[in-house]
Amino acid sequence: MQGTEMHRYLMSFYKKGNMRFISHLDLQRLFKRCIKRAGIAVAYSNGFNPHEKINIVHPLPLGFETDCDYFEIDTENAYPEQQLADSMNLALPEGIRFTFCREIPYSSRNSSSVTENSLYEAFLPSSQNLNIDGFIIQDRVVILKKDKKTKQLVEKDVKDWIVSIFLLEETEEGSRLSLLLRSAPNETLNPVNLLESLCAFSGSAFDREGVRVTRKDIFALKDGQSVPLSRYYE
Repeated sequence: MQGTEMHRYLMSFYKKGNMRFISHLDLQRLFKRCIKRAGIAVAYSNGFNPHEKINIVHPLPLGFETDCDYFEIDTENAYPEQQLADSMNLALPEGIRFTFCREIPYSSRNSSSVTENSLYEAFLPSSQNLNIDGFIIQDRVVILKKDKKTKQLVEKDVKDWIVSIFLLEETEEGSRLSLLLRSAPNETLNPVNLLESLCAFSGSAFDREGVRVTRKDIFALKDGQSVPLSRYYE
């Protein structure tokens, strides 16, 4: 690749309905197939086993929907931004579409390295009378988190990773909340783990299988202000 001018594009996409059950690896494979079918000159890494230079910014756990997640692709050629998104969309199944594309400065670091927080909306079936104020003013907010090495559940204090929690609506069916949580390199808080801890603290039912979570956007810090990642490179 020496001597070739590289181009990097940041794209946003939504993932709805049954597409929420696609795994991170399968999503990567889907995007790679789209790139191939669209005839995009994607850049490849160097080394013995070159691979496409793509990046899904802070991938979501299985079962989450998203209104706005982000995908980066490095290419050998320059493309009109809308054309790049449209060509990718032609090969995508129902439930997932690219909605935004911007060429951004090429760098050895990807956009995952600049993010700060993610905004989520969650619905908790059968959960009512949540004591959100009491929960967030605790000295420690503890969740159970699986250790990557031992695969065992361990306690983790995530109080500093909670920016805000708001109750949006409470009905007989359950509660709908807005959560702004830490989403940075090696510091990403899974909202389901936090909601389980909130329900336990409140003495409320927690139906893990029935929880529905949608990521609304990912934010980065720019000039001291939190902005959507789509605006970070303006």
